[in-house]
Amino acid sequence: MVRPKTQDEVIEVVCDYKKGWTNLDNATKELSEMSGLSPDIAASFLKNMKRNNVTQIRGYSKEPSRLAKGKKGKFNEAKK
Repeated sequence: MVRPKTQDEVIEVVCDYKKGWTNLDNATKELSEMSGLSPDIAASFLKNMKRNNVTQIRGYSKEPSRLAKGKKGKFNEAKK
């Protein structure tokens, strides 16, 4: 079972991969180490998830402020 801190880290890895901030190999390695999944299953999980399934669930945003301003008041605005 994944611990709460590890659960947040797993969410970070998946979000970073889907946003294009990390590649499949690195995300697979991190995900398998954190969750205990085999690398094949972790890679399969990441490959089969559609891009539009990822929403802002972090509570903060890593994007530049100029991009965050354009999302203010819209459905994809970072939650506070």
